[in-house]
Amino acid sequence: MKVLLLANHVNYGGITAYLLNLCTGLHGQGGFEYVVASRGGELEEEFAKKGVPHIRVPLSTKCEISPKVFASFMRLMPVLKEYKIDCIHANTRVTQVLASFLRAASKKPFVSTCHGYFKPRLSRRLWPCWGQKVIAISDQVRTHLINDFHISSDSIALIYNGVDTTKFRSFGKEEIEAEKRRLGLATSKMIIGHIGRLSSVKGQKYLVDAAGILSHSRNDMQFLIIGDGEQEDELRRLIRAKSLESVVFLRSSVKDISLALSLMDVFVMPSLQEGLGLSLLEAQAAGVPVVATRVGGIPTSVQDRVTGLLCPPADVDALACAINELLDNRILREELAANAKKQIEEKFSLFGMAQKTLEVYEKTYA
Repeated sequence: MKVLLLANHVNYGGITAYLLNLCTGLHGQGGFEYVVASRGGELEEEFAKKGVPHIRVPLSTKCEISPKVFASFMRLMPVLKEYKIDCIHANTRVTQVLASFLRAASKKPFVSTCHGYFKPRLSRRLWPCWGQKVIAISDQVRTHLINDFHISSDSIALIYNGVDTTKFRSFGKEEIEAEKRRLGLATSKMIIGHIGRLSSVKGQKYLVDAAGILSHSRNDMQFLIIGDGEQEDELRRLIRAKSLESVVFLRSSVKDISLALSLMDVFVMPSLQEGLGLSLLEAQAAGVPVVATRVGGIPTSVQDRVTGLLCPPADVDALACAINELLDNRILREELAANAKKQIEEKFSLFGMAQKTLEVYEKTYA
């Protein structure tokens, strides 16, 4: 079987990580093959390393009726024949519209993955473009699809994001200290970390605010925020305004997330909205204790005081309190991290995600 994966781009982010995980789990297994189509991005090379072809299309748009969608359709029609594609898998609203065009012209089945929450706009209601099957990455996203878009539960496949645990390894003290120095961090201080797209919905400003609160009572910690996005300038202004330049450090996205996570004593996900949170799962897989907000699909992986600490969204005081508690309680950190790591192996395995996704393709293609 050959499946065409559609995405707007393959830059750093949750959707690209999801596609790479699918390729790791399925490409080349028993004759199964993927082909990826997007406008390109920083991680094209990672697909090439896995032997997955990448086709560039002009999808530099978020508008579902953009001429660029039609241009991408024209580019991909011969690709379906050239690669003998059996099924199409869309991962964003724009690519769902593109997939619907491709299906209408080629009769190829298509599925989509809902990675988060959509606003129930009129265009979505009149022209849903979900495909024959919709993959929901968490229980909460599944409920969102049923309640807000009235999608039949029979058309939804609940498949949690899987984590490639093989990419996480232990690093020696010298490696960790060298990386801290490279990033401008003190080697002697505890690190509170976050990895994610710099976006208002990710709530990083609340993490900066929490850093401001904690910096008044302790000087044994620093904050490391790794990511790129439209909120970078705003976050830097906030850090300067609070005089936190020696406490909060913004750094660009990195390929080796394993090394980045090894620096962290606590991982924080302060999102206002989240489908599930792949970087959160990866932190748990790497054995880093987590603090997260009780929104969206986060409670699927974070049970309060079992696999992490939960607090209300946009509540800076509660966020600071939870971080402070973990910094002061090594036993609790170790207990939460161990429970979470076990849960990743049992509930969020890459193999499990890959096999369930393959079943969706096979049922759709049959």
